[in-house]
Amino acid sequence: MSSNPEDTSQMAKLFRCPSCGSALEVVDAPSVTCKYCGSSVPVPAKYRPQKPQAPQVIIQQMPDYSQQYAQAVRGSQRIGCIITLIILLFVGGITVFSILASATAVNTVISEVGSQIEDATGIDLPGATPTPAFAEVNLEFGGEGTGPGLFDDPRTIAVDPDGNIYVADYDDGRVQKFDPTGKFEWLVTTQEDANGNNTIGGLAVDYAGNLYVTRSGDLLKYSTEGGTLIETFPGDFPDTLYETVVVDASNTLYALHVTASDNDLLKLSADGEILARWTNIVGGVNEDDAALDLDLAVDGVGNIYISSSFGKQVYIFDSDGKFTDRFGQEGDDPGAMSSPGAIAVDGRNRVYVNNFGGVDVYDSKGNYINSLPSDYTKGGVRDMAIDLEGNIYVVTTNGIVLEYKPTPKG
Repeated sequence: MSSNPEDTSQMAKLFRCPSCGSALEVVDAPSVTCKYCGSSVPVPAKYRPQKPQAPQVIIQQMPDYSQQYAQAVRGSQRIGCIITLIILLFVGGITVFSILASATAVNTVISEVGSQIEDATGIDLPGATPTPAFAEVNLEFGGEGTGPGLFDDPRTIAVDPDGNIYVADYDDGRVQKFDPTGKFEWLVTTQEDANGNNTIGGLAVDYAGNLYVTRSGDLLKYSTEGGTLIETFPGDFPDTLYETVVVDASNTLYALHVTASDNDLLKLSADGEILARWTNIVGGVNEDDAALDLDLAVDGVGNIYISSSFGKQVYIFDSDGKFTDRFGQEGDDPGAMSSPGAIAVDGRNRVYVNNFGGVDVYDSKGNYINSLPSDYTKGGVRDMAIDLEGNIYVVTTNGIVLEYKPTPKG
């Protein structure tokens, strides 16, 4: 997947903390305090805003124009009377027009005139054209139940390169496939493990027609064609438990192993071979983060994003598991994080995070961009997935699947 260069002309300049490597925002001060490690870091002089020089005021002696002024006043009085008459006629016409025309018609005329002015001048006029939402709902299906096409506590969703959608219930082992229009295709129920458990913690689809399901710590590999089980990669309690799973553009798998004492990230081949294991992946960056409720995403070049509900942050690592950056602070302002959960990254390096109350959108440096439209009647967001065209899919607590299509300005 490709990504577009970011427009930095409208962003504050950033530099990094020499102590912890976190991105710091330039302020108009000799130094700034790192919000993550507390270090006082000098602000590079070349980044500090340059204060404008006060303009010089030149005072000149004005000649006496008293006679000319008196003549001009008399002339302007005559012109003023004419202008007043024109204004009265114009206001009267507006009044008659408002009586004869409906409010909708008036608004339409104003909007059309405003749009023409915007097109001619390139200036955005308030109220001339409505501001479009970042994305709009393009598809909706599902509901609560146990029949085909219905869900009982769905918590995971995935989408394949062809736009087919996969949704799994949490504790009954059901995985369902739908075509891009939401039409039901097939349903499989994962077998219980040796202890009788059948909870599903994650779904992912690769580019070779394989669906990966994490069930009670094991990793199951299915065919996307008919839901046939291909292979099982067993977990090893308590050392290796596969939970959240994602796939990158090279069909490499990444899975989280999280217990009361561990928060590890595993990198696997499509055949289940563990290629790398990064222990204490979150705790090693922030020892104050309990790292018990994590979610995972990966972008087109292998950068790894981990959201932490307890830490109220998003941590970013490169494809070798090396920490590169993090963002997020608790608060009530737009873009502030409160119990961040599901996370996804699109092909333009925009990061989607399900915060309490809705899904917020950030750029790759953590700058808040916008939010997805939310409707509490549909339920809260449980999980997200993004297809190759940038459409966003969510599954909610009410068993509803929604597809959001970004608007042209989104």
